[in-house]
Amino acid sequence: MPHVYTRTGDKGDTGLFGGSRVPKQSLRVEAYGTVDEANAALGAAKAMLPAGQWRHRVHDVQQRLFVLAAELASDPEGATILANTINADDITDLEHLIDDCLAVTGPQREFVVPGRDDRSGAFHQARTVVRRAERRVLTLAETEPVRPELITYLNRLSDAVYSLARLAETWRDEEIERIVRDAVAKVLGSPSTPDGEPVGKQSASTPSRSRTPARRFDLAAAKRIAERAEARSVELGVPVVIAAADAGGNLMLLHRVEGALLAATEVAINKAWSAVAFQAPTATLGPLATEDGPFPGLADTNSGRVVLFGGGVPVHVDGELAGAIGISGGTAEQDVDIATCALQDWNTIGEQ
Repeated sequence: MPHVYTRTGDKGDTGLFGGSRVPKQSLRVEAYGTVDEANAALGAAKAMLPAGQWRHRVHDVQQRLFVLAAELASDPEGATILANTINADDITDLEHLIDDCLAVTGPQREFVVPGRDDRSGAFHQARTVVRRAERRVLTLAETEPVRPELITYLNRLSDAVYSLARLAETWRDEEIERIVRDAVAKVLGSPSTPDGEPVGKQSASTPSRSRTPARRFDLAAAKRIAERAEARSVELGVPVVIAAADAGGNLMLLHRVEGALLAATEVAINKAWSAVAFQAPTATLGPLATEDGPFPGLADTNSGRVVLFGGGVPVHVDGELAGAIGISGGTAEQDVDIATCALQDWNTIGEQ
């Protein structure tokens, strides 16, 4: 029966592929041992992924790390007979993995604090171990030959694992958005404005004054809404910033009424984005995010973009989400008033 133990390393040395033996504290053993740590850390993160392409791709990376470690664990004679080594194609594969992650997450706009959830935290931990492995291999390369492809691979791998961590964070945000949308829908019964009337539609109990119902929420419609919002803003004596976003959360229009606080600009943009992301007025999100609510950490998701007070209102056309507007500059109640008035006026006027 084969044994796990061999007793050959009891005196503090270990064998390399090729037959030679070196102290276990040597730079070479430290280098491939740290690569082994990185592989284990990556495996712990992989175990948190659902079955599918991303899990398979992480597994493929782990297989290549075994190949890389094997080369580091070889003496010069052993290295000459290795049949499988890291090459330029492996580095390209990592770059494709990074690009595919970026296609989902979008570009990074701020520093990431690790630990938004267990899954992303595990990938961030793996990233730091990969970086350490890279440093160990660089140290080894100062005194012994190391092929440049190994160093490049580890450098690219740390970027890939970072990208996977961001991907996991994006999945968490999307999952929370879906859960919150479902919770809001249960409370409201249907997508609605702060006063309970469906946005983009007339109430069955309210006579329509529209000559032609609005059918498109485009830039022209956003400009008309902004004009109505500004008129209401002036009427109240509350200068505001008005933002409009399309159904993808992309900014369509940004207008600052004279006298509005500069700080209101980003808040208005994020209100519109939040209303699209959760398909609900931002005024409905606050109660869900209290300490006693179902989502106490909601404000910390999506890189802090979620707004939990009134002023962001989704726009629906023919029952479909078409975008949202965000108003900021007054109190939450004043912002809601301006948004509601602007959308009601838009629905009344319609498109000619």
